[in-house]
Amino acid sequence: MVDLKTKRKRILVAALLALLATFGIAMTIKTSDKTVLGNSIYSLVIFSGSYTLLKHCLFLARNRRKDIGALIISLVFAICLVWGRNTMLFDDARVFSVLTCIRIFLIWPLWFGLIRALFSLHIKDALVQEQAIVKINRFASTKRGVVIIWAVILLCWLPYLLAYFPSVYGYDGPGQIGEFLTHNINSHHPVLHTYLLGVTIGKLKSPWWLGAAVYSFFQTLVLSFALADVSAFIAKHSRSLLLSLGSFLTFALLPFYPIMAVTTTKNVIFTALFIILELQVIKIAWGKEYFNNWKNVVVFGVISFLSMAFLKQAMYVYVLTIIILCCLLKHGRRRLLFTAMITVGVFMLYSGPVLSSLKVTNSRDDAIKESLSIPEVQIARAVVRHPHDYQGEQLKEVKGFIPNYDNYRGPFEAISDPVKTTFNTEAVRQEPWKFIKLYCAVGRKHPGEYVNAFSRLTVQLWYPGMNKDTSAFGEPYYEVHSLSLLPNQPRQTFGKSLLPSFKKIVDAFSNRQYYEKIPLVSLLFSAALPFFILTVSLGKVIVDKQKHYWAMFIMPVIFWLVLLVFSPVILLRYVLPLVSVEGLLILPLVNGIYSGRKL
Repeated sequence: MVDLKTKRKRILVAALLALLATFGIAMTIKTSDKTVLGNSIYSLVIFSGSYTLLKHCLFLARNRRKDIGALIISLVFAICLVWGRNTMLFDDARVFSVLTCIRIFLIWPLWFGLIRALFSLHIKDALVQEQAIVKINRFASTKRGVVIIWAVILLCWLPYLLAYFPSVYGYDGPGQIGEFLTHNINSHHPVLHTYLLGVTIGKLKSPWWLGAAVYSFFQTLVLSFALADVSAFIAKHSRSLLLSLGSFLTFALLPFYPIMAVTTTKNVIFTALFIILELQVIKIAWGKEYFNNWKNVVVFGVISFLSMAFLKQAMYVYVLTIIILCCLLKHGRRRLLFTAMITVGVFMLYSGPVLSSLKVTNSRDDAIKESLSIPEVQIARAVVRHPHDYQGEQLKEVKGFIPNYDNYRGPFEAISDPVKTTFNTEAVRQEPWKFIKLYCAVGRKHPGEYVNAFSRLTVQLWYPGMNKDTSAFGEPYYEVHSLSLLPNQPRQTFGKSLLPSFKKIVDAFSNRQYYEKIPLVSLLFSAALPFFILTVSLGKVIVDKQKHYWAMFIMPVIFWLVLLVFSPVILLRYVLPLVSVEGLLILPLVNGIYSGRKL
């Protein structure tokens, strides 16, 4: 029992922290209008809610692991929210500003209270009887259950498939078709995907829509099956019907899933492969008998190979995942390592001699350009923002490596392509140390600009403030319009739809970003939500020592880090694999909250 004097002190501390949190929220909302909360009755609502939450946390039983875990996670969130707001509003993270530090410390206690309360939350009573949950779990674990979930998702997607028939011919699709038809295929894009586009859209031209329809139908089946598979897995292992149902409804009803399913981009099929491979990794960690079944070995090997073949960076993700998984496993290490080594060996053979025999042009230069996206924009920003500090020999060095460094301006700061395109990879290969010295020299002069360039390029990956600026440089968050005519397509059919009224509504919802105006729902479109889910759920697993779930986070964490370091821009198609496994990543957190129930 807490004595009266201590109780009064804690109530007073909760009130003080709640007041500071209210000021902090007003100062960290993504707007320059200080009256949004400062002159609103809703500030009282926020203060009351903050006080209730913080008071609850101050009276929780002390738990060192949970306290430290919540402190660390809440500090990370506070930093991301303040730096992200500054970046989006002022094009400057202002990391060295005293006001920035004040804002961080004002909202830190509120986030601590929220996460600490979440770590201690336990729900025993269920809205639905446990018998019903058990029946749903059993149903989802059957092949029939997966097929029914798959069919319902396809049925919900049907209006979109008709509205965007035969496909959204966008992103790199037209360029890849051009490569296929001119027999000048480049390994910059996944060669398997280029051939898939080629044998469908490139070859099946009569009638003009046939090839695109075949491609869209195939890709839709692949993505919807992967989503049905992960929905069934969540339903089978979740103690909460809300999570199972929510995951399924997200896949079935959010418009970007069916739209992406008919879009000519490699990231859709890779997303499906990523989901299936993630489930295989979990099954390997959870089942000692996984490699005793030769079908499992074949599935794991084939999905692993295809994942690497459909995304260049996937090989690094895969290799690191296998290494870490081998360190965590207590069973089947040799078989896992042996299978993975064979798979990587086959992929190296495919990406080397096989592609060379097919006369595929190797795009090593493009790989270097993309890998150095962040250093490129960092140097460019420093020189563009401080031209008087870079004259003579040093400016000549910058131009030698980054000829178009002055393209780094305005909305193009959120994408590396204008700077990356002319990056001199030959000079880097010949004199790597010279480039490193230049990078360090510029960084010493203007470290703040390096932070700002990094923040500007990656902010949407860790700040859930949405993506209003992507269309400014010609890259919508997700495509809803074809970029060009399909082969043999009559001009008068361009932009036509089988469901024009429905397409018009969806186009407006997407292009005008109406989803940003819907509270909570807007977060489901955010590229940063996976980061927040990953951080909280993994924190819960570490704090509670739930080793059973550790394997679930290996591949998503590595993939998120690869996106952070190597991605030239943050768009939905790049983060779609992580967005698609959000329900899976929440699973340990939800099961911890409902720990009193049996699966």
